[in-house]
Amino acid sequence: MKKVFLVLVTGLIYLGAGAQFFPDYGNVKLSEVDLKECEFDKDANAVILVHEATSDHDERNRLITNHHVRLKILKEPGIGHGNVRILFRSKDHFEMISGVQGRVYNHDGNSVQFTDLERKAVFTKNVNKYWSEVVFAFPRVQVGSIIEYVYQSTMEHYGGLDDWKFQEELPVLKSKYSLVVIPNYEFAYKVQKVESYPIKIDRDKSSGRIVFEMNNLPALVDEPYMDARKDYVQRAVFQLSGYTGSFSKKYSTTWNELVRELSLNESFGSQLGKNLSGTEDFIKVAKLEQSQTKRLYMVYNYVRSNMSSNGFSGIYSTDGIKSAWAKKSGHTGELNLILANLLKEAGFDASPLLVSERSNGRVNPAYPFMDQFNGVFVYVIADGRKYYLDAADKFTPPHIIPNDILNTNALVVNRKTGGLISIADDSFEYKDNLSLNCRLNAEGVLSGEAFASSSDYARTRRIGNY
Repeated sequence: MKKVFLVLVTGLIYLGAGAQFFPDYGNVKLSEVDLKECEFDKDANAVILVHEATSDHDERNRLITNHHVRLKILKEPGIGHGNVRILFRSKDHFEMISGVQGRVYNHDGNSVQFTDLERKAVFTKNVNKYWSEVVFAFPRVQVGSIIEYVYQSTMEHYGGLDDWKFQEELPVLKSKYSLVVIPNYEFAYKVQKVESYPIKIDRDKSSGRIVFEMNNLPALVDEPYMDARKDYVQRAVFQLSGYTGSFSKKYSTTWNELVRELSLNESFGSQLGKNLSGTEDFIKVAKLEQSQTKRLYMVYNYVRSNMSSNGFSGIYSTDGIKSAWAKKSGHTGELNLILANLLKEAGFDASPLLVSERSNGRVNPAYPFMDQFNGVFVYVIADGRKYYLDAADKFTPPHIIPNDILNTNALVVNRKTGGLISIADDSFEYKDNLSLNCRLNAEGVLSGEAFASSSDYARTRRIGNY
């Protein structure tokens, strides 16, 4: 006789803001209770039964996203998934996490009982000046437990719209995302997925809602020598593409349009041509150097010796490069906008170079999406040779392409000569040499000398480590 499991619900149940969006919250199915392993990922120690979210806007056109997550613990090592961390962008109060509500379900063979997550178990901690995280731990988590929680993310505007990742570090039975586009705005999207994994996409033009759903996705586990995780994860990517209100505006739909848009941006292209205090005498001396290569080295080393990175990456300089120069510190993008600025003053046609470092993933040439890039370098030609410079890199000499962008695509932001380029160089390698001079005496003792040398990319890495 098949056992029937009853979900015992006693007392008044309060459904928070997040739970009200998901009728399935609190409705644990018998098939989920009976589940002992993930059929398509049998080694998994836990499985995400469902991760669904819905994004919409409020009367202030803020981006409101409600999440619902339900997962099951299958093996002892999976118990740690009962500790949850939700990362959010806290700088300038851009994003807020609220309405956290959760339950853990356990069954004793006859019935299923739940324990609600206590509000005092939910707290917020700072990660750095840009990010914070909401942290909570479910009680009584064991093998067979089902964990469920909801929460709401409120962002100041749709500029925070992230990729929706169908695939996660655990296998996923159901991943569903619903997006309502803000009135009078248009968003372009692309789906990155393996052809064998089907996806369902529904659009409702009257409401502006689009719904994506994928099912039965195996876990994507980080592996040795794996480049960027986002190159392999099944996901949907979004980008603002137009405005159709009182005035009509189309955003970049080609690489040339993106170059033009960035060139006119107040926090990016308009930063070039700024006068940086105290650089006049240096520029006069630099211009006296007839060799373009030597002059480039002078400017590059001048910026590297006068500026330091604050440890963060960025593209736009919201406070302006004059402010960063005065403080002698800024994020990597600001350092390189300063470098491009001074190279121009020294007589070069230097351009900002939008890059996607290896850890950020590959740039797809078919999609002119700004979000594919995560940093700014400098592109310049001196004595007929192309240079790709990063003023935040203290160890790579100018004639060697920084390893993080080698064999990638990048965008030269120059209205006359700009566009998407491929960065490659076969002239440098990763070279380590080890020479040994050894002697073995009559007593069997080995002695001698060893000499190690590194060149090209190996030398750059060793100097940084040293």
